[in-house]
Amino acid sequence: MFKRLNRLYDFYTSDLSYKEIEKLVKRDLPELYNFYVKKMKEPEEMRRSPRGILRFLRSLFVAFLLQLTPVRRLVYSIALVLFVFGFMSNQSQYIWFGFILVNIILAFELSDKLIAKDELAVASEIQSSLMPKEPPKNEYFEISCYSEAAREVGGDYYDFIVHESSPDKTYIVIGDISGKGMAAALHMVQVQAILRYLIIHNDSPKDILVLLNKNLTRILKKGSFFTVSIACLNSKGTLLLSRAGHMPLIIYSKAEQKCQNIIPRGMGIGLSQNSIFETSLEEIEIQPQPGDILIFYTDGVVEAMNNYFMEYGEERFMDVITKNAGRSAKEIQDSILKNISIFTDSSPAHDDLTMIVMKAV
Repeated sequence: MFKRLNRLYDFYTSDLSYKEIEKLVKRDLPELYNFYVKKMKEPEEMRRSPRGILRFLRSLFVAFLLQLTPVRRLVYSIALVLFVFGFMSNQSQYIWFGFILVNIILAFELSDKLIAKDELAVASEIQSSLMPKEPPKNEYFEISCYSEAAREVGGDYYDFIVHESSPDKTYIVIGDISGKGMAAALHMVQVQAILRYLIIHNDSPKDILVLLNKNLTRILKKGSFFTVSIACLNSKGTLLLSRAGHMPLIIYSKAEQKCQNIIPRGMGIGLSQNSIFETSLEEIEIQPQPGDILIFYTDGVVEAMNNYFMEYGEERFMDVITKNAGRSAKEIQDSILKNISIFTDSSPAHDDLTMIVMKAV
């Protein structure tokens, strides 16, 4: 008997971890709740009165039922009726029959989820294959890069693109599509294809962004936008930088031993179709000195949250860069990631996280 109980205990707990339980409570349940609230035909806040609570719960239950296929919705409703009837009439056969029907519906829903999960895994592999396998070699910089999606796929994008007609020019691109998940990932693929074409036919980061905005405003759905920074690294180790609403470029100056933000003017892509976008863009030149560090990153770095919903923040980010300035680009990157991991502890990722670390040599 004891051995059977022990095997049963191992069956349920062998793959169980505290992190999974915490993820269920802190991320999965709130996301599930928000999903069904958004699906309500007439979304409303839950009132504190008993009647208001019942109305809200009824609307939430209807929103849940409407997500099932018509056949499954019918079978599920029948199962509930049988269960309630069996419980009230004290007839256990109806309770068991209702229980079996609910589990059949659960099996079908689980099958759908696993199929979708397999497709997401394939999509994740495809997306990963589109990202650079490793940073390019450069005589002026040590370069290291990292990207991690909050879900199976994400909307962060980074790339290193060598100009076909000018091999001495390398374009460093980092961007972030609004939103997360599959929709953002699909837009990211579109951005990459368009951007690679534009870089072949243009030199200036500013001109590339202007043309990218004209193309993407026809693709992005209303309310979506794309922030991006493009830097052109030439054969002299100088960078031309233009930024469309993206996070600042952080530069650590070895001479001054401190970090500063470089924020060229520019608004996000997809927010304006007229000349306002072009006139707002600024292109600047940067000439790093040996030992200087450049950090391109997405908002998932500074907005990483711990269990108390505190953000990692720019101050901590810069502090880690400053303390590790004497190390290599890869070591600086690893130190940042380790520090973020310690700060967030077991809290699940809220956003995609991407960074490019460049150290002048």
